[in-house]
Amino acid sequence: MQTTASNSPVRGWVIWAVATLFVVYQLMIQNGFGAIAGDVRHDLDLSILSTGVLSASFLVVYSLMQLPVGLILDRANARLVLGCTALLCGLLAWLFSQADTLWEAIALRAGIGAAAAFAFTGAGVIARRWIHPSQFALAMGFIDFSFGMGAVIGDAGFELWLQHGTWRQLLAGMAVVGCGLGVLILLLVRNRPAERTDAPEPVPIPLRTSLRTLCSSRQVWLGMVFYAGMCGTMFSFGGLWNIRLQEAFGFSTSDAISLNSIMFLGMGLTAPCWGWLSDRWGRRKPILVLGAAGSVVMSAVIIFTPWVPYPWVAASMFVHGLFLGTSVLIFPSVCERINREFSGAAIGIVNAAGCFFGGVLQIVPSLLLDGDRLDDLGTFQRSMAIFTVFHVLAFIAALGLHETRPGWAREQRHDAPDTG
Repeated sequence: MQTTASNSPVRGWVIWAVATLFVVYQLMIQNGFGAIAGDVRHDLDLSILSTGVLSASFLVVYSLMQLPVGLILDRANARLVLGCTALLCGLLAWLFSQADTLWEAIALRAGIGAAAAFAFTGAGVIARRWIHPSQFALAMGFIDFSFGMGAVIGDAGFELWLQHGTWRQLLAGMAVVGCGLGVLILLLVRNRPAERTDAPEPVPIPLRTSLRTLCSSRQVWLGMVFYAGMCGTMFSFGGLWNIRLQEAFGFSTSDAISLNSIMFLGMGLTAPCWGWLSDRWGRRKPILVLGAAGSVVMSAVIIFTPWVPYPWVAASMFVHGLFLGTSVLIFPSVCERINREFSGAAIGIVNAAGCFFGGVLQIVPSLLLDGDRLDDLGTFQRSMAIFTVFHVLAFIAALGLHETRPGWAREQRHDAPDTG
């Protein structure tokens, strides 16, 4: 295989890194809502249910967009799509900073979710096109690292800002960052490597064929259940409810936000390690099973253990994040069972499951909580049990996954479509 300067591995990693900055931005503006939720609730005079609906509006729309996003990215110019949607995120963030009513806020946050829906799947598609197949899990691990760093900045960074400014000023600043990011992507990201002389011309795959292949794949369905159980709970528990739970345990708001950030830090720091280990070992499934089993245990420990000192809780959060970091391997596990040209749609539909249930699970606990007893620990623990149940579902799905190997590609193996 010939490698030209324009297709060099270093250039591919640089292009991927710039595209992945959009994931950092997405998680800052998505997860940061947990830090500003109290101020937004007070400023807009919202109930706890309304606040949950407002928070979930991002993820619900984000999840519904994932399959269309994947199909678009499989067919359109990724540079133009990612650059324009990052610019749109910036514009909508500024409009959200001016919102005065619940319905304005819901519409604008949902709009941000629709535009940000291109971030994670777009970075995955760029990785699939520019990064060598044997390093795909590593690249997805670093995307999860960026994901975790964005969540930490959204938690701790937003909380720090609120000591000196308002949530409206913060979102106005995020609007500037989003617009700058959009320009950077348009300038530096490229859609595909230049075609090599020994590479066949990519053939566009009909939409019906893409949908039929994805819907008939057992690996895709199990991947959706797994990601809903792992990252759906992370989006909802870490994106909103963990802070409230730690406050019910008696921690200050500042300590609760810090503890929540440690969970995302654990996930972000270990996800590349899991990707590297999986690529080196040549196995996906055992690590996915281990991660799901560990998450069941740590979720139960965090929710149901009686009050313990801050260092113990911090260690538990980091270990939980460590197990959650294994979930990044579900993307190579699914993509390695299907044709490379379905990658965007496959990443999108699996990510959609996690995000959709992340949104749903932000609302469900608010339906179980009594608004007059928000400081009652027993009430919180009973309403949080649903997160442990979803981790159990992820564990069951992991047991049913097919094993795959780094670098596998359906078109290279000449197999029949994956139907079982």
